[in-house]
Amino acid sequence: MLTLTRNSYQAKAQSQFIEMQAQLAMLAARGKRAAEAAQADGERVLLAAQSKHDAALHRFELLKLAGDDSWDAVKTEFETAWTELRHALGAR
Repeated sequence: MLTLTRNSYQAKAQSQFIEMQAQLAMLAARGKRAAEAAQADGERVLLAAQSKHDAALHRFELLKLAGDDSWDAVKTEFETAWTELRHALGAR
């Protein structure tokens, strides 16, 4: 009778290990999908921020070349681009 109880206990434990392995595999797959989604989102944010940087840099170059007659308008455009870049980078 002890052997039957022992075998039954071991069989149950083995069955639970198999179940846990399946759960671990599902958790790993879910984690991988989440990491891939986070990476894709990070790349999207990075590209958007890079675009804002490029626009601000372009506006800055125009600001450096602006004459007295266009200074105020170009300065306003630069400040807008600069603000957009700061927001894209999470700065306040």
